[in-house]
Amino acid sequence: MTSLNVTKLDYPGDKTFLYDTFPDNFMWAVGTAAYQVEGAFEKDGKGLSIWDTFTRGGNRIATGDVGSDSYHNTQSDVRALKQLGVSHYRFSLSWSRIFPNGSRGSYNEIAIKYDGVNVIGYTHWSLLDGFEWHREYDIRRGLYYVDFNTHSLKRRPKTSANFYKSVLY
Repeated sequence: MTSLNVTKLDYPGDKTFLYDTFPDNFMWAVGTAAYQVEGAFEKDGKGLSIWDTFTRGGNRIATGDVGSDSYHNTQSDVRALKQLGVSHYRFSLSWSRIFPNGSRGSYNEIAIKYDGVNVIGYTHWSLLDGFEWHREYDIRRGLYYVDFNTHSLKRRPKTSANFYKSVLY
């Protein structure tokens, strides 16, 4: 989670609706998943995620091509969070934007600048289509430590893999 360190803006009626039954020191937190909110499907060199591929197959209802377009609306999204009194925001990164071809030599400098990070985690249920399928991994849940500098290392499960395995199976 990232602390926004913000001052809450006044919003009509919010004290009664939102804060009436919560302690003064209650921390409001929210989270988003890149695929669901980011949008900007073909902007700045983004590659395909497994969801991009999945939503284009068969009779799918919708894609994440636009989402809530947070890619273009980051500033107004942060203002809205401040207005709601949110103090912590957990977001995920679009790894198919950072590594468009799914390989260690293909990172996208524009995406690194946009997200402002190097590597902080692997996935929030949105895997790189090229990375997982191209490498022919049997387990495609993104619950592994990834070392992009050493080809010879085997992928090893994170501690959280056991928790997610119990949820998924």
